[in-house]
Amino acid sequence: MKIRVLLTATVLGSLFVSTQALAGASANIGATSNYLWRGITQTQDGGAVQAGLDYKADNGFYVGTWTSNAKFAGVAGTELDLYAGYAKELESGLSYDVGVVNYGYHPKAVSREFAEAYGKVAYKGVGAEVDYTISKKSLTTDPVDYKKKDVYYGIGYNGKLANDWSYAIKTGKYNFDDPTGDDYGNTQLSLTKTVGKAGDFTLAVDKTSGQDAIALNDTKANDAKVSLSWKKSFDF
Repeated sequence: MKIRVLLTATVLGSLFVSTQALAGASANIGATSNYLWRGITQTQDGGAVQAGLDYKADNGFYVGTWTSNAKFAGVAGTELDLYAGYAKELESGLSYDVGVVNYGYHPKAVSREFAEAYGKVAYKGVGAEVDYTISKKSLTTDPVDYKKKDVYYGIGYNGKLANDWSYAIKTGKYNFDDPTGDDYGNTQLSLTKTVGKAGDFTLAVDKTSGQDAIALNDTKANDAKVSLSWKKSFDF
């Protein structure tokens, strides 16, 4: 699997559209025992501390930024994402979200910056998304590295349980516009507990299939990975 697959992460990892928040500015902080995105660790199975800022207008437009520590090929660094979009929930309960996100990394020597356009839709707990690579910066002169047509498809369901518990199941497929064939699938099961003002605590199990363990130098690349995460949001 190409290193570009490893060097991707996003605050927009959630499959489901979130349009319930009131207009205005908000912030979030969090931590996780293993930063996983689309089934792949972004910290070589280590922990991460994360934070973000968002602004949503009354008409549905929003902008935001999010950051996390990351580690690829033994090199520690920082990820910084910038995104903007439009999200709306209709009277029928159907919600949608369209936008663009740019994934940036420092130091640049260990990653390829890239951007995606995304579209998400949700109804009664069922959600679907499509993410399409619209730009990509390469570290090499290999023409293959400049192709822009990578696509991620996802579908899932989330539901509520008693006493502020909730659960989710998500599955997706990453198709790369690359003749070497790095495509893979991923599935995530998660259980979340909301603890008042303390925030949300999530236990998740991620499993991928089809990752190139030899290229990743990881014989357990397709094993299930368990993570424990915490996130707290603040409205201004």
